[in-house]
Amino acid sequence: MKKRANADSTSTGADEGWAVLTTLIGGFVLWGGIGWALDRWWGTSFLTPVGLIVGMALGIYAVVARHGGFTPSQPVTGKPKQYNPGLYRSERRTTPDPQPGPPPANTRRETECP
Repeated sequence: MKKRANADSTSTGADEGWAVLTTLIGGFVLWGGIGWALDRWWGTSFLTPVGLIVGMALGIYAVVARHGGFTPSQPVTGKPKQYNPGLYRSERRTTPDPQPGPPPANTRRETECP
């Protein structure tokens, strides 16, 4: 089984987008081509659309299996939830939010004039 390389921190997500696109198009073309070849060989006309549909379904399945959708941080319940960008793999924060409070002393201005 092939092992996926770890994504580097400088990636903008374009590599993953291209991988998804080529997987979808590859399934569509491969299975559509198989359906077309079988249509030509057997003299039928229904296998090309069937191959295209099967190829797109398998392409979507391959994308979801390889790249996944999202990793829920809480158990899934029956009620809908609001969009949380932190759930999605490509949008997770790597640094924590700064602590609330006043700014550091070296950035404050003195309010009184001498």
